[in-house]
Amino acid sequence: MKISIIGAGSFGTAIAQTVSYCDSDIFLFGRNDEALKSINKYHINPRYHPLATLNTNIKALDLTRDPHLLQESDLIIFSIPSGATREVARTISDYLHGKTIVSAAKGIDCPSLRTMSQVITDETSDVMVSSFSGATFADELIQGAFSCATLGINADTNKKMILDAFSAPNLSLDISNDVEGVEMCGVLKNVYAIAVGIFDSVVTGDNQHYGFLSLCFKEMAHILHKASSDPYLSYKFCAHGDLHLTANVDKSRNRILGFLIGKLGVAPQEVQSKIVVEGVKSARALKKRTEQLGVDTPIISFVNACLDSPTRAREYVANLLEALPHTSKC
Repeated sequence: MKISIIGAGSFGTAIAQTVSYCDSDIFLFGRNDEALKSINKYHINPRYHPLATLNTNIKALDLTRDPHLLQESDLIIFSIPSGATREVARTISDYLHGKTIVSAAKGIDCPSLRTMSQVITDETSDVMVSSFSGATFADELIQGAFSCATLGINADTNKKMILDAFSAPNLSLDISNDVEGVEMCGVLKNVYAIAVGIFDSVVTGDNQHYGFLSLCFKEMAHILHKASSDPYLSYKFCAHGDLHLTANVDKSRNRILGFLIGKLGVAPQEVQSKIVVEGVKSARALKKRTEQLGVDTPIISFVNACLDSPTRAREYVANLLEALPHTSKC
């Protein structure tokens, strides 16, 4: 089996290392010439993982020069920022016909509100698109730390190939037949991580933290119950597991963004980071999507209010606490 990963960034490189244990030829496509040369010569991505030695069956290639090599691949994994997915999929669409594709991007397209697998399908007419999402920080995944993730696969014809590719000894998987639901979990947990970061910057104490985190999980589960065809999705690694990882750990960039907003009143545009752009876009998109579903989401509304007026974050936290019901219906 030959596997191509599109995106030689932090997570793309970690995915390449993970799938390289299945004794496949791994093509890692990127655009940074220095990083690609280093991977091929020294088996190190100096920009993102300077301390991790990559397996020797990983070959780095330039996506702009060698897209034709995608045609040799049995499986193609997208691991690029969601804002670039549509453009890249459109650019290389001629090389993707009939391919089995997995999207590992965590984001939502605006203004279409389409998930990344749907965007790839839009641009390639490929209906064999699956998804990968879970409690996986790239710096630990690449080092072989035990990690958990969910595969969204809705076609039995490509299930074995995908499972074989992700059969790394350090990776525990569960599966959902709701590809878009798995992706939606990746968007939801990022926005709730921002919420928890804002909350923790204002309110201290373990009771408060875990109580609020539980409310985030309830709201997330309520959305998934309404939107997903998988009744158990909220309990899988892409939802329950990834929410806890992203909301609780300080190396989570979404959590830190929330903390900066709440503690310092920092406007999102003042923090120069792709994750900020993605977090703001996701919060806006989720508000529109949940309104379409007819789901009440006070915490997502809280995040949007704080993003609009970060200097009032402390006030919004107080208002949220005051509005919380004393008796929960679920």
